[in-house]
Amino acid sequence: MSENKADTAFYNLEGLIKKTPEDLTESDTRAKYIDPLFTDVLGYVEEDIRRETHVHEGYIDYVFSVDGIRRFVLEAKRIGESFRVPESLMSRYYRIDGSISSDKRIKEAIEQAQQYCIDSGVRYGVITNGNQYIVFEAFKSGKTWRTGHCVVFRSLADIKENFSLFWNTLSKDSVKSGSLRRYVSQEALPMEFVVPRQELHAANTRIARNDLSPFVQPFVDHAFSTMTDESQLNVLERCYVREKQYEDASIQIGHHFDRPPDFAKKYGVETVIETPAGAGRFEEIYQKCEEFLRTRAPTGSLILLMGGIGAGKTTFIHHFFKFVIKDKSRTVWFYVDFLKATPEPSDIERYVYQSIVNQFEERYRGTLAELREELARVGLTAIRPEEKDMKILFSLLTLSNYTTSIVLDNVDQYSYVSPRYQEETLLIARNLTEALRTITIVTLREESYFKSVMSGVLDSFRVPTFHVGAPYFETLVRRRVEYVLNLLMKNDEEIQKVMRTNVVLGDRRNVLLQFFEIIKDSLRYERRVGKEILRFINAVSGANMRLALDFFSTFLVSGNTDVGDMLSTDEWSRKKSGIGYQIPLHHFVRSIALSHSRLYSEAASMVMNLYAVNPEWTNSHFIHLRLLNYLHIRRAYYNQYGRGYVEIDSIIQEAERLLINRNAIADSLKKMARFGLVEFENQSKEGYQSATYVRVTATGTYYLMELAHTFAYLDLVWMDTPICNKDLVKKLLTEVVELRGYKVGSDIFSKYDRTKRFVRYLGEMETREFANNPEFRDSDLTKEFMPDITRLCKEEMQYIESKRQRSDSSLSAVGSAGDQLKSNAEPKDRLS
Repeated sequence: MSENKADTAFYNLEGLIKKTPEDLTESDTRAKYIDPLFTDVLGYVEEDIRRETHVHEGYIDYVFSVDGIRRFVLEAKRIGESFRVPESLMSRYYRIDGSISSDKRIKEAIEQAQQYCIDSGVRYGVITNGNQYIVFEAFKSGKTWRTGHCVVFRSLADIKENFSLFWNTLSKDSVKSGSLRRYVSQEALPMEFVVPRQELHAANTRIARNDLSPFVQPFVDHAFSTMTDESQLNVLERCYVREKQYEDASIQIGHHFDRPPDFAKKYGVETVIETPAGAGRFEEIYQKCEEFLRTRAPTGSLILLMGGIGAGKTTFIHHFFKFVIKDKSRTVWFYVDFLKATPEPSDIERYVYQSIVNQFEERYRGTLAELREELARVGLTAIRPEEKDMKILFSLLTLSNYTTSIVLDNVDQYSYVSPRYQEETLLIARNLTEALRTITIVTLREESYFKSVMSGVLDSFRVPTFHVGAPYFETLVRRRVEYVLNLLMKNDEEIQKVMRTNVVLGDRRNVLLQFFEIIKDSLRYERRVGKEILRFINAVSGANMRLALDFFSTFLVSGNTDVGDMLSTDEWSRKKSGIGYQIPLHHFVRSIALSHSRLYSEAASMVMNLYAVNPEWTNSHFIHLRLLNYLHIRRAYYNQYGRGYVEIDSIIQEAERLLINRNAIADSLKKMARFGLVEFENQSKEGYQSATYVRVTATGTYYLMELAHTFAYLDLVWMDTPICNKDLVKKLLTEVVELRGYKVGSDIFSKYDRTKRFVRYLGEMETREFANNPEFRDSDLTKEFMPDITRLCKEEMQYIESKRQRSDSSLSAVGSAGDQLKSNAEPKDRLS
């Protein structure tokens, strides 16, 4: 029977007891007593049972499995005198090396079964003579298995009298839910964890920005932010990147949804391919829309532009209207940014009208004077954010031979707050186009476009649709660094005029030039170090160029960026080899992960802690890594949502099969989605409750394959990792060199030592998990990570130390160009 109810099982047990005990052979004992007990009473089916399994030491009588995982080994002896629990032993639980082993035959049977468990990688063993049953744990982590306990059932009558315990311990359904760990191992859950940073009174200390930051910040604001302000026209013109990650539109969409190649063709999606002369097909379509408005009864035109988060849709639009359009003097365009809108769908139309009024009053105050006179003649001295006034304004603009455009940017901003927000915005865009007879450009993300296609909202649109790719981060950031370097060659007055700021560089100009030259030389993909840095920033930002620039800007001004040492090392390097200093990866990891904090805190960082534990649901430090690996293995899976998506229910089922709490899976997926390591098919970072599928992202793969074993990362995250070893926490906290007000040469060795201790602890915890859960070795959801992580981290520390020693051997003889910066700065280890 496949599903035994307890009362039916109890009835079947009574029938078994009524059989007359005989002096049976071992095979008869199995057939007449053991098999019926496990099938008719405990609910196992033939598929769950393997008999006479061969191992190194011989043949195992039975191996019982549940959901494909071997749960316990059973060694059967013949009924009668093969072994007998002494009548004096009346307790239920005994230490294996205690009085239960005083019977030589019991001891031999347990040891034989224990060896079979070891040979087959099964944690629990059972010995029986058909009437008596002893259940024990065959091996325990960190101690001899003989110190563990066994559960003794002295007879079938004893089983009947204590049926609930027997059923709850060995029935198939109970074993599936972890009964052996509960009743035999008697595990004490949860463990007691301590978070190191919570033991420090200075845990949330902020650090002052580096001494160069007052001079760097104006350049950050001017050249490393979104280039949409009128004061940034020079940056937009000189730093705009036309060379995008060009691919066929279907492939670009495929990064998110992996639709078949005919998807883009079916919906008419074209890739925006820019040239030095213009914006390609996008510009051509726009010009046709202009001509249509001039030569026919104007009805307006709608264009859709999609691209990934931070891919540069906004920058493309501003560059197009400010530098690409041929007759800019006869073009009036209004930019409506939905990032600043309210999330209420009923407010959308008024927000659009108000944005148009504001820009007409500000941007076109001096250029449309004659139009203002016309408006005054028809009674519109002040334009109101209403449809009637909008129609008059746009009609007069058209009659005055102006081409009008409205850009609705980020229209999907609140699509997850209000399900109908995006649909309402698209409908309003179409109505605006028809009512105001204008060219309307709507920008949205690929996933939002896909969502609208699937819901049918776009079926009635059939408008020109384009996809803009993101630039390569190396090209984007190097172009802006080069722009800053060119600015620094000008005098203060010229810089102030271009940047519209009162910055005075004075004698810091040469230091700034050296600093940005170091940055420029370090960010080269063809060099190993540069490639590592670019991959780190690109991966952690999720290929969001806006976020990547924020990370880069943080590095430039953070107090965790030791500018003084960078400058002095650069000078020494140039004198020695003629090659400038290359910023190592761990400097970037540290500055970006910490930002302006002295100690790492996941809650305040954009970098996730892979080893954090939520003790409410799990004791494992590896739940995040295991889920990432499970999804990474399945990255080629394909379903209606795209490639790599795995059903969340299937993950939960596999976890519960391994006795991993389903809440631990949910908690991990929610957290990783917030940091961008995984994504749900509904494309919402907070959308776990409504999600059905999940897949690993490029960011998650980077964390799994690279960041997890990086020295700088491990050296940071231990501070905010719950650790179930109080002595270790005390030792780690004696080596928090970040809180010292001075630097000594041994600081780097303290960092090596604490990282080694932390990695060793993680290795011990993983070893313990696998020792206690041998079934982990039979699942893709449970992989051993620490051997590789330990080796790779050790190799990196050795590499860093060899570089440090070579640097220190010669640096002392070289004067430091950064002395003036370091005079008031808190010193730090140069290569840590």
